[in-house]
Amino acid sequence: MSDEGAPKSAYELAMEKLKARGNYEERKLTGKQKAAIADIRSRYRARIAETEIEHQSKLASVTTYEELDKLKAELAREKERLNAEMEEKVEEVRSAS
Repeated sequence: MSDEGAPKSAYELAMEKLKARGNYEERKLTGKQKAAIADIRSRYRARIAETEIEHQSKLASVTTYEELDKLKAELAREKERLNAEMEEKVEEVRSAS
């Protein structure tokens, strides 16, 4: 049975629109790039987990709500920074041809 008449997903429709407008360039990743990206993500997920564990240990010494809010904000900023750094490195690997 052919998928010719099957309805398309929202993702497929969006990709067709991007290709039609010329705003999308499909790039195939090599096995080496995929491995490098997986390694980067693995390392950064480990760093984020480490940061969360450190955060949990600091929570034990919190005595006020202000300190708690400060620690939560610090954790959020650090996780955001690590995620941004991870995505930057992944994009470097993707753009290297």
